[in-house]
Amino acid sequence: MFDRRLVLLATPRQIGALDWRPGNLRWLGEFDATGDGLLAFREVVERHARQPALVVADTVDEDYRSEILPHVQGRAREEMVARKLRQVFRNARFTGAWRQGRETAGRRDDRYLFAALTDADWLTPWLAVLEHGRAPLAGIAPLALACQHLLAALRIQEPHVLLAYRLNNRLRLSYYHNGLLRFSRLIGGDAPATAAGNAADEIAKTQLYLTGQRILPREARLHVVLIDPSGQLDSAQARLNADPAFSTRLVGLPALAQALRMPDDFLSATPAIAPLAAIAGVGASLNLAPRELLQRHTEFRWRRNLHVAAGAIALAGVTLTGAIWLHAQEVLDRASSLDVQRQQLDARYRAVARAFPQDLPDPARLARTVALAHTLESSPVQPETLFALLGRALQETPDIRLDAFAWADGPSDQTTARTLRIEAAVAPFDGNYRAAMLRIDAFMRALRAAPAVGDVRLRASPVDTDSARTLSGKTFDAQSGAAAPAARFSLEVALREDAT
Repeated sequence: MFDRRLVLLATPRQIGALDWRPGNLRWLGEFDATGDGLLAFREVVERHARQPALVVADTVDEDYRSEILPHVQGRAREEMVARKLRQVFRNARFTGAWRQGRETAGRRDDRYLFAALTDADWLTPWLAVLEHGRAPLAGIAPLALACQHLLAALRIQEPHVLLAYRLNNRLRLSYYHNGLLRFSRLIGGDAPATAAGNAADEIAKTQLYLTGQRILPREARLHVVLIDPSGQLDSAQARLNADPAFSTRLVGLPALAQALRMPDDFLSATPAIAPLAAIAGVGASLNLAPRELLQRHTEFRWRRNLHVAAGAIALAGVTLTGAIWLHAQEVLDRASSLDVQRQQLDARYRAVARAFPQDLPDPARLARTVALAHTLESSPVQPETLFALLGRALQETPDIRLDAFAWADGPSDQTTARTLRIEAAVAPFDGNYRAAMLRIDAFMRALRAAPAVGDVRLRASPVDTDSARTLSGKTFDAQSGAAAPAARFSLEVALREDAT
């Protein structure tokens, strides 16, 4: 929709209109330069008032000049080109300059093609209709420029090409160097040169002119392309091929229609549509329209760019809104999933809570239990060490009978960490307490000899040796037949910290 435009083929006698958009062509007809033709053309313009219009001028009143100017840029280039146009074409209104490239040697100056419509009064009524219909004028281009794009569609790669195009009973000869327009001339329909037999002579004369003006190198071979829907240039092909300075190619309507991707019958019915279709989607690199006539098209481009920007912003907004909505849906789905998990965990908690005992234990007891568990984990008891040292001591003193033993935390100093309490007796005991004390002392020495023992202390003795007490009792008489008293004693063995 944004690329749709009117392409107009204007001549001093009539104007043809093509409604073009990518992939779609519609020929709107031809209108004579009369009052009725102008009214009919105005109706067409009013129906397509919002479409930009490109005018392709086909007239004998045109002039082309090739110039080499210094390479400058910006405002300096604009002023230099405007000054050169005034110098070359004087007071011509429709002029234009096309920078075609740079020289390959020396200062690498710029190559320009200057063109002008030397007499364009016939174009004024058509432009007035466009102005009245408020149609934005995109530009005014010579037909030779449209034919350049036609050669590009035909994929002609020769460096020196002369296009002989017969259209509306007139013959146009245009020279292209490396695919760029350098010169063009139109031979009117009333001139005898347009006759079929004289076309080859006009092509030869054009070659001599180009060579004399140093536009075409003398040693260059000119490739001539013949396009004639009426078939009147067929006889010129044989005459040109006989001359070694020429190579000729005749392009028929089927090949032209295939290159432009349009039906053969459509092109046969309207042959003038070929150059218009070639330039419609490209634009005019050589624009002859003055700046004041392009003001409406400049405003049109600004509006179109604003519409495109607004559409892009709207599309971005819709896309962002969709992305946010999808993210919100994802968040809602995750929240719903988490809520389901929470409900499942609550149900599991309630099931576990129902299995709890009704009478809870005392918190203080729980605290003591936890503390005891921490103590057991931090300082695990190793009874094998206790059994080993006690077994070695009993093995050395076999007359000592072990009654009971236990271990407990000892004094919290640097050398002892655990205490072993032993309840034992001397067996057999014959009543001799002195011998019993000697055996107890031997047992204590056996315990002290162990590396894991820090200290051994006698807590209870079968004989009370305290000097503050009164000695009492009686001695044992073996002949009396009575049982001897037991020689019981109690020891406290302090173990070293590194042994536990």
